Amino acid sequence: MRGTFVVIEGATGVGKTTLATRLAAVLDATVVFDPFEANPFLPALLAAGPKATPELALRVELTFFALRVAQLRQVDAVLAAGRSVVADWALLKQPIFAATTLDAADTALLAATVEVWTPALPTPDLLIALSASADVLHGRVRLRGRDMEAGVTGVQLETLSAAFEAVYRAWARPLIRVHTDTFNVFDDHHLTELAAQVRQLPTLLEPR
Repeated sequence: MRGTFVVIEGATGVGKTTLATRLAAVLDATVVFDPFEANPFLPALLAAGPKATPELALRVELTFFALRVAQLRQVDAVLAAGRSVVADWALLKQPIFAATTLDAADTALLAATVEVWTPALPTPDLLIALSASADVLHGRVRLRGRDMEAGVTGVQLETLSAAFEAVYRAWARPLIRVHTDTFNVFDDHHLTELAAQVRQLPTLLEPR
């Protein structure tokens, strides 16, 4: 039996990593984190801010894509061995975040590249689609105090949220919506209820 692949997505500050960590423990699954910190070009892009060159932005996005493809191949091996995986990211995020750093033409090319590679990579069995109000997202970003997020604005978070909402509406596979304004990831009752929803999805229980 192949393992189940659960991905968690949403805008910056919505709580993906915390939820992935806690949910994986409840489901006895392997947790996988977005390898964004391994991108060697990211610090230069963040330091440059709005003055970043298109060339630098393209290096960042293409490197992110390569890192994520490599990690998805590792995920595929874990799934093939019969172990489930909970990831705090999905490849669907690539074009969304690329649109914040690249021009429209390069964003479209990167989105097309993602489409080309997608059939060769493991497909999520379930998307847990997180959302939160812009005020809540901004408050969480400020609270965790990451240097790389110091310049994130409420308008940017609203734009990201809208982009993820569009993807959620178009998602054709099993999906669970979670609004983290009210969902408390540190509340064991909330977490247990979510884990029960994951386990009860018929698609996830069918032999593969």
